[in-house]
Amino acid sequence: MKKKKELQISIQKKVCEGVSGWLLFEFSCFRGLLFNEKYLSYPIGQILNSATQYKTHSEVNHPFSNGGKGRPLQVDFVLKEGEENWKLAFESKWVGDSMISLGSLIWDLIRLQNLHSQYTGLRCYFVLAGFDKKLNVLLSDFDICYDENSIKENSLTKVNSTYLMFNLFKLDDGSRSFINEKIEKYSKFGLFSRITCRPAHKFPKKDVVNMTFSTYVFEVCKPDMTHRIEKL
Repeated sequence: MKKKKELQISIQKKVCEGVSGWLLFEFSCFRGLLFNEKYLSYPIGQILNSATQYKTHSEVNHPFSNGGKGRPLQVDFVLKEGEENWKLAFESKWVGDSMISLGSLIWDLIRLQNLHSQYTGLRCYFVLAGFDKKLNVLLSDFDICYDENSIKENSLTKVNSTYLMFNLFKLDDGSRSFINEKIEKYSKFGLFSRITCRPAHKFPKKDVVNMTFSTYVFEVCKPDMTHRIEKL
Protein backbone atom coordinates (compact mmCIF):
# COMPACT_ATOMS: atom_id res chain seq x y z
CA MET A 1 0.00 0.00 0.00
CA LYS A 2 2.83 2.34 0.89
CA LYS A 3 4.57 1.71 -2.43
CA LYS A 4 1.38 2.52 -4.39
CA LYS A 5 0.94 5.82 -2.53
CA GLU A 6 4.61 6.68 -3.06
CA LEU A 7 4.22 5.95 -6.79
CA GLN A 8 1.15 8.17 -6.99
CA ILE A 9 2.91 11.12 -5.32
CA SER A 10 6.11 10.55 -7.26
CA ILE A 11 4.36 10.45 -10.64
CA GLN A 12 2.41 13.63 -10.00
CA LYS A 13 5.42 15.50 -8.67
CA LYS A 14 7.72 14.41 -11.49
CA VAL A 15 5.24 15.30 -14.22
CA CYS A 16 4.40 18.67 -12.61
CA GLU A 17 7.98 19.76 -12.11
CA GLY A 18 9.35 18.15 -15.26
CA VAL A 19 6.76 19.58 -17.66
CA SER A 20 6.95 23.12 -16.25
CA GLY A 21 10.74 23.05 -16.28
CA TRP A 22 10.84 21.71 -19.84
CA LEU A 23 8.40 24.37 -21.07
CA LEU A 24 10.50 27.13 -19.53
CA PHE A 25 13.65 25.68 -21.11
CA GLU A 26 12.04 25.39 -24.55
CA PHE A 27 10.64 28.92 -24.25
CA SER A 28 14.10 30.21 -23.35
CA CYS A 29 15.35 28.58 -26.57
CA PHE A 30 12.80 30.64 -28.56
CA ARG A 31 10.59 27.67 -29.38
CA GLY A 32 7.45 29.02 -27.75
CA LEU A 33 5.62 29.37 -31.06
CA LEU A 34 5.76 25.58 -31.44
CA PHE A 35 3.85 24.92 -28.23
CA ASN A 36 0.61 22.98 -28.53
CA GLU A 37 -0.97 19.86 -27.04
CA LYS A 38 1.03 17.56 -29.31
CA TYR A 39 4.28 19.29 -28.37
CA LEU A 40 3.41 18.77 -24.71
CA SER A 41 3.34 15.01 -25.23
CA TYR A 42 7.12 14.85 -25.61
CA PRO A 43 8.09 15.73 -22.00
CA ILE A 44 5.17 13.78 -20.53
CA GLY A 45 6.13 10.66 -22.48
CA GLN A 46 9.78 10.96 -21.54
CA ILE A 47 8.99 11.32 -17.84
CA LEU A 48 6.49 8.45 -17.78
CA ASN A 49 8.84 6.17 -19.68
CA SER A 50 11.50 6.58 -17.02
CA ALA A 51 9.35 6.83 -13.88
CA THR A 52 8.01 3.26 -13.58
CA GLN A 53 8.72 -0.30 -14.65
CA TYR A 54 5.64 -0.32 -16.90
CA LYS A 55 5.73 0.06 -20.67
CA THR A 56 4.52 3.44 -21.91
CA HIS A 57 2.12 3.59 -24.89
CA SER A 58 0.84 6.77 -26.54
CA GLU A 59 -2.49 7.48 -28.25
CA VAL A 60 -4.18 4.24 -27.21
CA ASN A 61 -7.78 3.70 -28.33
CA HIS A 62 -10.30 4.24 -25.55
CA PRO A 63 -12.24 1.01 -24.81
CA PHE A 64 -15.54 2.94 -25.04
CA SER A 65 -14.92 4.43 -28.45
CA ASN A 66 -17.64 4.96 -31.04
CA GLY A 67 -17.84 1.52 -32.67
CA GLY A 68 -15.70 2.25 -35.71
CA LYS A 69 -17.55 5.41 -36.73
CA GLY A 70 -15.00 8.10 -37.46
CA ARG A 71 -11.70 8.55 -35.66
CA PRO A 72 -11.71 6.61 -32.37
CA LEU A 73 -11.29 8.35 -29.05
CA GLN A 74 -7.81 7.87 -27.69
CA VAL A 75 -6.07 8.09 -24.33
CA ASP A 76 -2.92 10.20 -24.51
CA PHE A 77 -0.74 7.80 -22.51
CA VAL A 78 -1.30 4.34 -21.05
CA LEU A 79 1.27 2.50 -18.94
CA LYS A 80 0.79 -1.25 -19.17
CA GLU A 81 2.00 -4.35 -17.42
CA GLY A 82 2.04 -6.86 -20.26
CA GLU A 83 -0.24 -6.25 -23.22
CA GLU A 84 -3.66 -5.94 -21.61
CA ASN A 85 -3.15 -4.88 -18.00
CA TRP A 86 -3.54 -1.10 -17.85
CA LYS A 87 -1.87 0.36 -14.74
CA LEU A 88 -1.79 4.14 -15.36
CA ALA A 89 -3.61 6.39 -17.82
CA PHE A 90 -2.94 10.05 -18.60
CA GLU A 91 -4.85 12.73 -20.47
CA SER A 92 -3.34 16.16 -21.05
CA LYS A 93 -4.60 19.61 -21.96
CA TRP A 94 -2.58 22.56 -23.22
CA VAL A 95 -3.70 26.14 -22.53
CA GLY A 96 -1.87 28.46 -24.91
CA ASP A 97 -2.88 31.50 -26.92
CA SER A 98 -6.33 29.96 -27.44
CA MET A 99 -8.37 29.36 -24.30
CA ILE A 100 -9.93 25.93 -23.81
CA SER A 101 -13.52 25.58 -22.67
CA LEU A 102 -14.59 24.30 -19.28
CA GLY A 103 -16.72 21.70 -21.06
CA SER A 104 -13.71 20.25 -22.89
CA LEU A 105 -11.80 19.99 -19.61
CA ILE A 106 -14.68 18.15 -17.94
CA TRP A 107 -15.04 15.83 -20.95
CA ASP A 108 -11.41 14.72 -20.54
CA LEU A 109 -12.15 13.92 -16.89
CA ILE A 110 -15.23 11.90 -17.90
CA ARG A 111 -13.14 9.94 -20.41
CA LEU A 112 -10.67 9.04 -17.67
CA GLN A 113 -13.44 8.33 -15.15
CA ASN A 114 -14.95 5.73 -17.49
CA LEU A 115 -11.73 3.73 -17.70
CA HIS A 116 -12.20 2.54 -14.12
CA SER A 117 -15.05 0.24 -15.12
CA GLN A 118 -12.75 -1.62 -17.51
CA TYR A 119 -9.50 -1.94 -15.58
CA THR A 120 -9.22 -2.96 -11.93
CA GLY A 121 -6.68 -0.99 -9.94
CA LEU A 122 -6.07 1.54 -12.71
CA ARG A 123 -4.89 5.03 -11.75
CA CYS A 124 -5.99 7.88 -14.01
CA TYR A 125 -4.34 11.30 -14.17
CA PHE A 126 -5.14 14.60 -15.83
CA VAL A 127 -2.34 17.01 -16.79
CA LEU A 128 -3.25 20.67 -17.32
CA ALA A 129 -0.37 22.87 -18.46
CA GLY A 130 0.15 26.17 -20.21
CA PHE A 131 0.63 29.88 -19.85
CA ASP A 132 0.17 30.80 -16.23
CA LYS A 133 -1.97 33.88 -16.94
CA LYS A 134 -4.34 31.87 -19.14
CA LEU A 135 -4.62 29.11 -16.55
CA ASN A 136 -5.43 31.68 -13.89
CA VAL A 137 -8.32 32.95 -16.04
CA LEU A 138 -9.60 29.41 -16.70
CA LEU A 139 -9.46 28.47 -13.02
CA SER A 140 -10.53 31.83 -11.58
CA ASP A 141 -14.06 30.65 -10.81
CA PHE A 142 -13.08 27.48 -8.93
CA ASP A 143 -10.25 25.78 -7.07
CA ILE A 144 -8.43 22.61 -8.08
CA CYS A 145 -5.70 22.99 -5.48
CA TYR A 146 -5.80 23.40 -1.75
CA ASP A 147 -3.84 25.01 1.02
CA GLU A 148 -3.16 22.29 3.59
CA ASN A 149 -4.53 24.51 6.35
CA SER A 150 -7.79 25.47 4.65
CA ILE A 151 -10.95 24.05 3.15
CA LYS A 152 -12.34 25.72 0.02
CA GLU A 153 -15.74 25.34 -1.55
CA ASN A 154 -17.83 26.98 -4.25
CA SER A 155 -20.78 26.00 -6.43
CA LEU A 156 -18.81 23.91 -8.94
CA THR A 157 -16.01 22.39 -6.88
CA LYS A 158 -15.48 21.31 -3.33
CA VAL A 159 -11.88 20.89 -2.18
CA ASN A 160 -10.39 19.60 1.03
CA SER A 161 -7.16 17.86 1.98
CA THR A 162 -8.40 14.55 0.58
CA TYR A 163 -10.70 15.15 -2.39
CA LEU A 164 -11.52 17.54 -5.19
CA MET A 165 -15.11 17.10 -6.34
CA PHE A 166 -16.76 18.56 -9.45
CA ASN A 167 -20.54 18.88 -9.25
CA LEU A 168 -21.60 18.65 -12.90
CA PHE A 169 -25.11 19.93 -12.15
CA LYS A 170 -23.44 23.27 -11.34
CA LEU A 171 -21.86 23.64 -14.78
CA ASP A 172 -22.95 26.54 -16.97
CA ASP A 173 -25.56 25.82 -19.64
CA GLY A 174 -23.04 25.75 -22.50
CA SER A 175 -20.82 23.21 -20.77
CA ARG A 176 -23.78 21.02 -19.85
CA SER A 177 -25.02 21.00 -23.45
CA PHE A 178 -21.53 20.12 -24.66
CA ILE A 179 -21.30 17.14 -22.28
CA ASN A 180 -24.81 15.93 -23.13
CA GLU A 181 -23.97 15.97 -26.85
CA LYS A 182 -20.80 13.95 -26.22
CA ILE A 183 -22.60 11.37 -24.10
CA GLU A 184 -25.29 10.98 -26.74
CA LYS A 185 -22.60 10.36 -29.37
CA TYR A 186 -20.68 7.86 -27.24
CA SER A 187 -23.42 5.69 -25.81
CA LYS A 188 -21.07 3.32 -23.97
CA PHE A 189 -19.91 6.07 -21.64
CA GLY A 190 -21.37 6.33 -18.17
CA LEU A 191 -22.28 9.79 -16.96
CA PHE A 192 -22.08 10.70 -13.29
CA SER A 193 -23.24 13.87 -11.58
CA ARG A 194 -19.95 14.12 -9.72
CA ILE A 195 -16.33 13.63 -10.66
CA THR A 196 -14.10 12.92 -7.68
CA CYS A 197 -10.37 13.56 -7.89
CA ARG A 198 -7.41 13.96 -5.64
CA PRO A 199 -6.44 17.64 -5.20
CA ALA A 200 -4.08 18.84 -7.91
CA HIS A 201 -0.34 19.00 -7.57
CA LYS A 202 0.87 22.32 -9.01
CA PHE A 203 4.29 23.53 -10.05
CA PRO A 204 5.39 26.14 -9.24
CA LYS A 205 3.49 25.81 -5.96
CA LYS A 206 3.09 29.54 -5.43
CA ASP A 207 3.13 32.54 -7.74
CA VAL A 208 6.67 33.12 -8.94
CA VAL A 209 7.66 36.40 -10.53
CA ASN A 210 8.31 35.94 -14.28
CA MET A 211 7.30 32.27 -14.21
CA THR A 212 5.57 32.00 -17.57
CA PHE A 213 4.20 28.46 -17.29
CA SER A 214 2.58 26.23 -14.70
CA THR A 215 1.38 22.65 -14.59
CA TYR A 216 -1.39 20.92 -12.64
CA VAL A 217 -1.70 17.15 -12.26
CA PHE A 218 -4.49 15.40 -10.41
CA GLU A 219 -5.80 11.88 -10.10
CA VAL A 220 -9.33 11.07 -11.34
CA CYS A 221 -10.95 8.57 -8.97
CA LYS A 222 -13.35 5.70 -9.58
CA PRO A 223 -16.94 7.01 -9.82
CA ASP A 224 -19.60 6.41 -7.22
CA MET A 225 -22.32 4.40 -9.02
CA THR A 226 -25.04 6.07 -6.94
CA HIS A 227 -24.27 9.28 -8.87
CA ARG A 228 -25.03 7.72 -12.26
CA ILE A 229 -27.34 9.83 -14.43
CA GLU A 230 -28.65 9.83 -18.01
CA LYS A 231 -27.85 13.44 -18.85
CA LEU A 232 -27.17 16.81 -17.26
